[in-house]
Amino acid sequence: MGRPLRHLWIGVLVLATACGSTGVPVTSTQGPPLPAPPVPSTVAPLASTTIPPPISSTTTSGDPVGCRPDPFAGTVGEELAADYPSIQLTAYVYDLRTGCEYSLNPENRQRTASVFKVLVMAGTLLQAQRGGREVREWEMSQLTPMITRSANPPVRSLWRSFGGSPWFRLQGQIFGLAETAITADGGSAWGLTTTSASDQVYLLRQLLIGDIGPLSSPYREVALELMLSVVPEQTWGITAGVPVGWRVAQKNGFAGITINSVGWVDEPGESLGYLVAILTQGWPDHPSGIAAVERVSRLIADSMTR
Repeated sequence: MGRPLRHLWIGVLVLATACGSTGVPVTSTQGPPLPAPPVPSTVAPLASTTIPPPISSTTTSGDPVGCRPDPFAGTVGEELAADYPSIQLTAYVYDLRTGCEYSLNPENRQRTASVFKVLVMAGTLLQAQRGGREVREWEMSQLTPMITRSANPPVRSLWRSFGGSPWFRLQGQIFGLAETAITADGGSAWGLTTTSASDQVYLLRQLLIGDIGPLSSPYREVALELMLSVVPEQTWGITAGVPVGWRVAQKNGFAGITINSVGWVDEPGESLGYLVAILTQGWPDHPSGIAAVERVSRLIADSMTR
């Protein structure tokens, strides 16, 4: 059972892009920050969300026929709730091989922290595509550290170049993130954006897979290369439990009480593996949160990589 199609279709140009040695379509022109693109005079706000109560044991899955075992079945939710009584935790998995979905605490809406940067990248790539051009060198100079090292200044730079908060909120609408409430003021408040695990997977499906959504292949390839190039010290999270030979394109979020990990776990060969988002909140320190996220990742990997 797949998720309903929620995105807004946008006319795309088929580009004949010249790729560099890394395969990334980039122009050689470098200049001042980009001019702000036109934005609607009014942008309808997304539905507001609130921080949910602590972990519940609610789980859901897609059509069980042909699906892999539900990693959240049985007492898993209760055990997590008992072990992390003050922590809010939600997870969502979309099996690209079967279309089956699995979720833990799907009602939760939690802070994105730096996972928000995935949406910033998606919007930047879409801006290039809509302009009928390659990704500019200046844009890549912002996207690369923002994704691979989770640098924060590029978010503010892109915020200024694209016209501020209305642009951010418009990207949420374009990519159909109905369960995401975007907070963006050009400073650091973007990390307080709240979202659902399923929204994050829905975005990844458009950004990396392309069976739905507005982005064409050359731009998705840029995103994939960046998310496969995260620095080693930030490759924790959804990599836990994944067998050798599988590749993981990921982005983590870690700020204060929030520890998140999202991405695509790609199976060797022609099969596409699965998309996953694990969002947690309420930690006294980062190591505790990372350990819990990796515990959930191992449950998921045990089911999805058999």
